Amino acid sequence: MRTVVVSLWALFAGLSLIVVGNGLQSTLLGVRASLSGFPTGVTGAVMACYYLGFMLGSWTTPRLIARVGPIRVFAALASLFSFAPLAHALFVDPVAWAVVRLLSGACIVGIYIIVESWLNAEATNANRGRLLSLYLIVSQGSMAAGQFLLQAADPLGFELFVLISALGSLAVVPLMLTRHPAPRHEKHAAISLRALTRRAPLTVVGILLASLTFGAFYAIGPVYALEIGFESSQIAWFMAAAIVGSTLLQWPIGMLSDRMDRRRVVVGLSATVSVLAVVLALMPAQAALPIYALMFLYGGLSFPLYGVFVSLAGDQMRGEELVAASSKVLLVNGAGSAIGPVLVAWLMDAVDARAYLLFVALIHVIVCAMVVYNLLRTGAGTVVPVTHHVNATPQGSVVAAEMAGRVAGEP
Repeated sequence: MRTVVVSLWALFAGLSLIVVGNGLQSTLLGVRASLSGFPTGVTGAVMACYYLGFMLGSWTTPRLIARVGPIRVFAALASLFSFAPLAHALFVDPVAWAVVRLLSGACIVGIYIIVESWLNAEATNANRGRLLSLYLIVSQGSMAAGQFLLQAADPLGFELFVLISALGSLAVVPLMLTRHPAPRHEKHAAISLRALTRRAPLTVVGILLASLTFGAFYAIGPVYALEIGFESSQIAWFMAAAIVGSTLLQWPIGMLSDRMDRRRVVVGLSATVSVLAVVLALMPAQAALPIYALMFLYGGLSFPLYGVFVSLAGDQMRGEELVAASSKVLLVNGAGSAIGPVLVAWLMDAVDARAYLLFVALIHVIVCAMVVYNLLRTGAGTVVPVTHHVNATPQGSVVAAEMAGRVAGEP
């Protein structure tokens, strides 16, 4: 395991630099848009374009890799990502930002696909689960670290945008200098979205609903924190607390879902998150530390729903179908994540800033009710016996599920 990790240092270093920059960029743009006078609805629409790019990139990147190889594609995508923050700083306009956000989303999902497929090719049955866990720790930890860079300069200035661009440019260097060969890519069985919905309806509908809140968190979370009176440093802690919670609680929740009916885990998580969201909506902004603690629990209990739902699909799929199924899940996740910020922004404009958290609570209540209905209708004993939990995040790409899914065959 140590030898494999050392041989992949360049891949992890490049990923970390990119994700730190992307974590900062997502929060910075929400804050900067509000400070620049963008209406909340416009901000939501602009930020949602990132997830449209996510969907576009998930379709185009595998084709680019097949043509020129993963290292060249990584370099191209990192360079385009490096261009994006400079364009945001030069053209503070909603239309320009929407186009650039779409570009950023396509670049980021492409980089995730390259990194995850590379890790998948390097992993063995003896180390696949640990290698995936290390990848998730690096990815989520870098995302959290990016939040704190918001305090490095004034969001109204250009310095933070230059910093993001520099991180994107530096991310290319380790991979271009590595002597480790790029992996070859295998073909996998195809599965349509209709077939996936028929075989794993809870996964498709559940991820569509949950992704409404995932997208709203990354796009509108900073705007919400700013509107309730948080300063830049507090916004960083507000966002990072949820991301760190997701990182730390994802593993134990995954273990729990391997030991009992996954649907019961979904019910418990979604019911708890709905209560947490209501409590957060009632908390005064002056209670910053309790809010951070609740956001830690919110991220730790809400974001792992993605992995549990993907695992539910994995229980119904053959091994060779898993990557294709995961690609369809990613499309559903991208669609929900694009719609969520627009809905939340409209609600915040029409009602109040705290409508964001009430929306989160409502969505999780619907998820809970849907799964409870399924349990009552089908019974606890009718599901396929669980195989292995997919320890994935809403920001993952099409390959992560296969990496963890293959662990099912380990001794």
